[in-house]
Amino acid sequence: MLTGRTNGFAVRRPVNAGQWRLKVLPSASRRNVETKAPSRVNDITTLEGAKNAKLKLAANCFGTSMSQDPLLTWVTDGSCPDQVARFFSNVAHMALQAAPDRSTCWALQQTTTSPPAPGAETVAPDPVAPMVVCIAFEYPRSYPSDWAWASRGLFRALLSAPSLRAAGTFFKMIGIFDEGKQRFYKAHGPFLYICCFGTAPEFQGKGLGSELMGEVLAHATRLGVPAYLEASGVDSCRFYQRHGFQILQEIRVEPGAPTVFLMANYLGKDPATC
Repeated sequence: MLTGRTNGFAVRRPVNAGQWRLKVLPSASRRNVETKAPSRVNDITTLEGAKNAKLKLAANCFGTSMSQDPLLTWVTDGSCPDQVARFFSNVAHMALQAAPDRSTCWALQQTTTSPPAPGAETVAPDPVAPMVVCIAFEYPRSYPSDWAWASRGLFRALLSAPSLRAAGTFFKMIGIFDEGKQRFYKAHGPFLYICCFGTAPEFQGKGLGSELMGEVLAHATRLGVPAYLEASGVDSCRFYQRHGFQILQEIRVEPGAPTVFLMANYLGKDPATC
């Protein structure tokens, strides 16, 4: 054990006749102030009204989650995961900047709560890096226009792609994804489009992605609309299947390329009626 000085004061008190004993009493600060250890909680918040510093942290969270993206890993032969992560960070930041409404963009982060010291000045905390991020849009109401995508960083994002081939592959996928969304809208009406969803690598396998996905699907349920997304690779597809998503279409952008899945969750409704 460690020992140290006692913060208190001593008084003498009679025990029996002719005897005195020293007793250490707690100081006033110890008697009146109860020290509480900080506690950590998972907090889900929307990115509505978030400043650019927080948006960048959210974008970086998604980017790192995609460093092993099956399609771009295949395109680049797995040679540059850091560049793949940076590219997807730019894609996510573009989406957040282009969004006319970020009320359907969420971050799950760990916050530390502790009571302020008496008389301490309240200071706004620095932004906390999210553990999981979801960027979603109510399609078509809040889906960014072509001009919004272009003016908020589409070409900058493409220039940051790991290679010219990677940029071309991604641009080709954008066209395929747009066609898929339009078909789904014609068949089922408005839906919640999950554009980007990812968990930072160091937090994967802890149930945090499922925690945020539960909130996202609860929001879609409140809206009364299905949820729709594109999943890159088999592992992502299985994750979404565990959360009620069904495969609508399997896509290979080139022969031998990993499969990309178009998926939807009808949230308990008959697809023919929603």
